[in-house]
Amino acid sequence: AAGFPTPGSLVPRITDWLSTDEGKAVDSALRKHLKGLRFSYSRFVDDAIERLAHDLDRERDTICRRVSRELEENGALDEPQRKMGRLIVRLFSKITEVKAGATLDPETEELIREVTGKAPSDETIIDFSRVNYTKTFEDIIRYILQTSLHDTENPILRHVYSNLLDIGQLLARYFYGFFTNRQSLVKTYLYIAWTLWAYLVHEEQAVAAGSQAGSVPVYGQLGGREQVQVVTFNYTTPLAAAASPSSIYFNGDLTHYVDVENKNDLQVDDLLSLDLPAFFADRLAGELSLEGDRLAVPIPSFMPPLKLKPVITGRYVTTWYRTAEAIHRASRIVILGHTLHGGDAFFNDMLRANRHAEIIVVGRDLAAACSDVCLTLQLSPTRYTQITVQGHPARKYDNRITVIGASLEKIDLNEWLK
Repeated sequence: AAGFPTPGSLVPRITDWLSTDEGKAVDSALRKHLKGLRFSYSRFVDDAIERLAHDLDRERDTICRRVSRELEENGALDEPQRKMGRLIVRLFSKITEVKAGATLDPETEELIREVTGKAPSDETIIDFSRVNYTKTFEDIIRYILQTSLHDTENPILRHVYSNLLDIGQLLARYFYGFFTNRQSLVKTYLYIAWTLWAYLVHEEQAVAAGSQAGSVPVYGQLGGREQVQVVTFNYTTPLAAAASPSSIYFNGDLTHYVDVENKNDLQVDDLLSLDLPAFFADRLAGELSLEGDRLAVPIPSFMPPLKLKPVITGRYVTTWYRTAEAIHRASRIVILGHTLHGGDAFFNDMLRANRHAEIIVVGRDLAAACSDVCLTLQLSPTRYTQITVQGHPARKYDNRITVIGASLEKIDLNEWLK
């Protein structure tokens, strides 16, 4: 809503940015000091597309269900978008129908026993693990996936790429190199983390140049309210800081980084005027040393989504304590555009500990948000009242939890910030 890219679109956007002059300079400076680095975003994207094109079982039903709901509920879709949505649903539904039709039903199983005298040992009459998709089908799937990666704001295609390229999981995968002391993983983490950092700084500079915090959706409504404590999971800095100087950056921000080898906290004070190529070629190059007598491993101090949170800098101890205290004292908690289930388990524990606060959750996908809330707060998914809030569909649980299906820029927060 504030103009920054969504998490699901970060990998393709970083990939595109790395092809610009600024991105090429950052990439070159990093690779110069990360000798032997084999990772590239473009290869990661190609590999992800190949995996999904060949193995749709894990994502097929989720994508089909979400695209179907988008077609039903979004009246603003244009005709090409509707045709793309219908194509996705038809193709994926045909696979589901074939698999369902090959399943042995109880009547067929009983006939097998009566005719052959043997109980069936399989659930289906076709081994789908050995079924190959035709070239036509794989070409269509690749086209859909490639298109979705370069049209990240398409309301239909966002359901395709949402689980395809998760940069949070990518960071988490390589962060474990610090625990196992595998330098190849550490180098890859350094590259991914610093290119993500650089791209987000680039975006901050672009957004700040064209906006004022007071005019930006969500942040503009939070400004100047001393009784409101803002906790953000975003790494981006200026807008939240302008809206609330006491904002808590739960997973870190872009202004700090830490030398994990020597336990030194470092800071960048001039993000909005920072020359990115110069920062990487001069400042970071002098601070990074993976070989020789002096070892120094500076990483952005933002935290990847790990189940067990390491304290990479002492500032996190204070951050998490302040968050726990704020949630404990809160009489009302408003959650905006944040996925609870599958998100930050540490934060969810804090949220569950407050059993009295009114909780309002706003998410673009009402069904997904309701599922997240029920799983996280241990509520029955069938015990809700269907209501409308500010003209948007909503669900009420436990007489204190409201889930609203709406885009953040379409919500008036004033009634909850009093």
